[in-house]
Amino acid sequence: MNKEEYVKLVNEKIDSNARNLLLKQIERYYDAANNYKPKTSNYKTGDLVKLKKGTFLHGTYKNIEGLEKIAKEGLICDLVVDGRSSKYPLTVGVWNLQKDYLLKDYIDFYSGATIMFKGEGLKEASVILYSKMADIMSVVTRDDYHMWTMEQTKEARFMPSYQQERVQVGIIFNGNNCYAQELLKGDILNISISDTDVKPFINEWFYERFLKDRKEKDDFFTDRESAVIFGLPSCFIEGILVGRKYEQDDKMLNKIKKLLPNCYICNLDGKVIVE
Repeated sequence: MNKEEYVKLVNEKIDSNARNLLLKQIERYYDAANNYKPKTSNYKTGDLVKLKKGTFLHGTYKNIEGLEKIAKEGLICDLVVDGRSSKYPLTVGVWNLQKDYLLKDYIDFYSGATIMFKGEGLKEASVILYSKMADIMSVVTRDDYHMWTMEQTKEARFMPSYQQERVQVGIIFNGNNCYAQELLKGDILNISISDTDVKPFINEWFYERFLKDRKEKDDFFTDRESAVIFGLPSCFIEGILVGRKYEQDDKMLNKIKKLLPNCYICNLDGKVIVE
């Protein structure tokens, strides 16, 4: 679909409460798609990938099929929503890095677990690194709480990780440009969008909890996440992270490189495997 078709669909199908924000985001999207000039990577095979604060990451469980669609059309939300299909309909979800990372360290971080400590007057959430999981007792042995609960990080479920092989493709977007910053004005997880304006973009069963949680973010709700109205253009893509299955498949790596010739491909060790 092109811009005019998206605008027509929004005007026909979307309630007026959400329509104006969507139309504004479509304008920002196509401004970025038409004017942002991506830079060719300077990485060499074997280099450690460095991610700057503000980098966006997105995993697709559809793997190569999902990547082909995103590379061609951009990362765009489904404008025909089905009731309970998503907590945040009409948006796309990305991990929005809050500090600089080596990719290998970020993967170690999100391949671990999120833990919640509870005690008298105490409620504290944190992330345990994958590399620290073998020494879990030293982490949970504390005398200031009476229980703890633990689960996978969200990234571990939706990005290539050490915990699962279902997702083989993670997309690294450059978020450090003026066009990306404009699109972030449509991030519903940012409290700058009012509770009233954000309501059409939250599934009704989650809305009341959302209003509370986005004002009190912790490692379970995550302050690492953005939900951007409409989408992000494919010209922001700078690299592809692959899981172990794709890393060992030369035909797949060649297919990805042909699809995105200016992008590097890296593995779960955080190293470039295709320049």
